[in-house]
Amino acid sequence: MSSRFFPRSTLIRPSLLTSQTIRPVPLRLPLRTYSTSTTSSTAPRIRTTAFLSIAVLTSAYLLYQYESSSSSESGSTEGKSLNETYGLKFDIRIRTSRNGVQSYEFIRKSEEEVERILTEHESGNSHVGRNGNPVVRWDTNWVGSNEPCEDRFASNLIPRKFGSAQQAKIEPSIGGGPGEEGKNDLMLFSIIDGHAGDATSKLLEKTLHPTISVALAGLQAGYVPTDVQSKSWYNKLNPISWLYSYRKTGSWNSGNVIRTLQHAYTELDDHICQSPIKLLQTLKQPSNPSDYPTPRQTLVALSQPAASGACAITTFVDSENQDLYVALAGDCRAVAGWQTKDGRWRCDTLTEDQMGENPREVERMQKEHPASERDTVIKGGRVQGGLQPTRAFGDAVYKWTTAQGNAIAEAFREEGDKPRGVRPWNNTPPYVTARPEVTYRKLKNEDGDQLKFVIMATDGLWDRLTSEESVLLLASYLSHPKHPDIPKTDLPNLYPLLPANGERPYPVQELPQPRDESWAFEGDTNAATHLIRNSLAGANRKNRAELLSLNGKVSRWMRDDVTCTVVFFDGTVKKE
Repeated sequence: MSSRFFPRSTLIRPSLLTSQTIRPVPLRLPLRTYSTSTTSSTAPRIRTTAFLSIAVLTSAYLLYQYESSSSSESGSTEGKSLNETYGLKFDIRIRTSRNGVQSYEFIRKSEEEVERILTEHESGNSHVGRNGNPVVRWDTNWVGSNEPCEDRFASNLIPRKFGSAQQAKIEPSIGGGPGEEGKNDLMLFSIIDGHAGDATSKLLEKTLHPTISVALAGLQAGYVPTDVQSKSWYNKLNPISWLYSYRKTGSWNSGNVIRTLQHAYTELDDHICQSPIKLLQTLKQPSNPSDYPTPRQTLVALSQPAASGACAITTFVDSENQDLYVALAGDCRAVAGWQTKDGRWRCDTLTEDQMGENPREVERMQKEHPASERDTVIKGGRVQGGLQPTRAFGDAVYKWTTAQGNAIAEAFREEGDKPRGVRPWNNTPPYVTARPEVTYRKLKNEDGDQLKFVIMATDGLWDRLTSEESVLLLASYLSHPKHPDIPKTDLPNLYPLLPANGERPYPVQELPQPRDESWAFEGDTNAATHLIRNSLAGANRKNRAELLSLNGKVSRWMRDDVTCTVVFFDGTVKKE
């Protein structure tokens, strides 16, 4: 996608160049895009990550609808089969505040092409098979919109020979063999939603779980991290401060696990964002012109994950203690499906979207900065009027001082790269943090309710599905993955949801009452695919095909990258 800012679109109204009439599919929520200002070009003899700027375009009036060119032509296609409509041209007309209405033409993909897009990135583990491990299966899938996709994910099983009360070595592994003892297993599942490029998300894909694993190994050895907010950034740059990052006074309990997860997130982000600052001094040292890479090239290359950004969510399962933890920094989301002893279902939204529209996050941000910045720290629902999520890895232009940002931006320009826009009013950074909020649950509560699944996904899924809808879709999927389309208004009656326990986290969304719309149950063997499929126009296969036929900037205007992982517990998965 182009690096420039695109104007906000007030209406998107695709119209057929052919003679069909197709029902519109409105979005319940505006797409939550990110405001960035960055591009990249390849520096001489060094490969750098492209910065892809994401436009702030969609609004609450975003529609996905089609118009017939004339009423007489509309009637001429009635009765055509679905396959006959594929391959036809359709037109997307976009109204922007700068350039009026612009028209873009696409060709609708075939049913086979749509299925390939929906299923080509499926992965997971269909049979964990470790005695004592409550996780029986996990499914993951992603469908990109950005080119390349900026989402990433990670899933790891970490077997332990000894329990948490014993100081023994944790042995990381991708998985274990069937039937192996799994009562002491730890499991980590993460979804990573990159923005302003994929440099941060690619790094987190490889480093987040190892960082958490090392921190948990320290906790098992009795070392508890200190308060993650007690150290200044200056002290964090001091290697001696690492001696005081942990104290050997703790034990393995929920409070210490939460502190450990938070510490792992924040320490990793500090390294990502502060390493470029420490490298600035190397630019002042004399260097040999024949050196490769030069200090400036090294600085620019290692600054890429700091210049981009990524929201992240991690689900941690402690088999020994039957505990579940979910850590979130950003606007990804995790939702749990619980089943009572009498078979009824309950939706438990485990996280709260951390974004500039969330009143809790606004209050937190205002308390962390001087009163003089009260009206600017969050402006228009965005951090300083720019970034929508209030917590994220990277996004260092919101964490560096203006002087630091300018120094690194100058190094980018001298290497032929266009830097991300420096925030000129960073008076009291950081304005964005990677410190996660952590939710804790037991896998079985006092009422006998059992956790059956956890859905984790980037906001590309939650822009189009509510938390409650996702639970209903999976509850019904467990009963019949292949079934005739079910009207959306019927599903809550077939699988009634019990009221949520306690206050519902932001955003509180009620079940909609769409008319003449249905959910699809097409026999997906991957539960994440089932959710992604239904997020793309439900059972309206024509609209789904057209959404997946878009490319380039228009695709990003209409839909986001979507990555989803579903973790199943206690052997309840059914196949048909």
